Amino acid sequence: MLPKLSSSSSFNSYLSNLFASENDIPMVRRSLDVDAEYTEAFHTKSFLNIWDEAHEHPKPSPSQANFQPNSNSCPLPNFLLEPTQSSLLAAATASGGGAALLDYLDATLQSSSACAVLLTAINSTRSIHRSVQHHLHRHAGGGSAAADLSAYIDLGNPLSSQNLSAFHRTHSLYPPLLARLTEERRRIRRAARAVSAAKKAAGIVIIAAVGTAAIILTHSVAAAVVVAAAALPALSGRCRRRWRRWVSVKWMEKAGRKVDAAARGAYIVGRDMDTVSRMVRRVHDEVEHRRDVVRLMLRSGELGEMAREVVRELEMGEVGFEEQIEELEEHVYLCLLTINRSRRLVHV
Repeated sequence: MLPKLSSSSSFNSYLSNLFASENDIPMVRRSLDVDAEYTEAFHTKSFLNIWDEAHEHPKPSPSQANFQPNSNSCPLPNFLLEPTQSSLLAAATASGGGAALLDYLDATLQSSSACAVLLTAINSTRSIHRSVQHHLHRHAGGGSAAADLSAYIDLGNPLSSQNLSAFHRTHSLYPPLLARLTEERRRIRRAARAVSAAKKAAGIVIIAAVGTAAIILTHSVAAAVVVAAAALPALSGRCRRRWRRWVSVKWMEKAGRKVDAAARGAYIVGRDMDTVSRMVRRVHDEVEHRRDVVRLMLRSGELGEMAREVVRELEMGEVGFEEQIEELEEHVYLCLLTINRSRRLVHV
């Protein structure tokens, strides 16, 4: 269940603020309350739509909760990735954004897939945890549940680094990718300014040359003034068309806008994945603690008071643990929305 929140500000406004200006890219923001921004985003229409659609799909039952250690890829539902990769690649190729832009699109695709794997791991964690709790109560009540508990403990931790290697690998792509995109953006801007200056300089030279010729001809033949005046617009027009064929400032500006949007996207998606990664570590450590407690109880071989003490200890943190899992799941969906938002900006 989503937390009760007082704010209903737009998720699009939240992301628009993050992408607002070039000065937002430095890794330290001056006045951004990240926790408040995330909290406000959780009850927006975009977030609730993707949350509801995702939760229409059935979750695994406890008997299906075995998360395979090598499951680093996961079929990505269509609603989790927008726009499509093919349409973005076509637009990026047409705009001439360069290799860094194409790598950014590939990184966001990998990130979406990695988030889908993480969501599967979260479902498995929740399912295994509830099954362990059920068997612990049986064990504490004198039932023979040691074998079942041992089997679930042996399943391992779905949130381990090995199981989520795709997520961590994708997460590591963003710092160097941001540096490349930032440099590519600067390079395109420098080139556009240089071409624009060259065009202006060329126009001045042509006008000066024709004007000088007109003055000389005026001293020799008065009728040449009319010829020079007629030739000036035609000559400058042909020159402009030739320059447009050689290089287009507008084309460069369009490519620059896409690279600029990708740089902003790499920054904010990377930061979102930082947040998710920290939350994964927190839940992972709590799962490991709980597994260690149950494992210690099983090794002791006791059924009575020790088993009941283990149940009491784990139940003391039960609500907090469930909230951690829920919060992690929410932030993964928020990260997916951020990825889609950044991809749409590149597609414009």
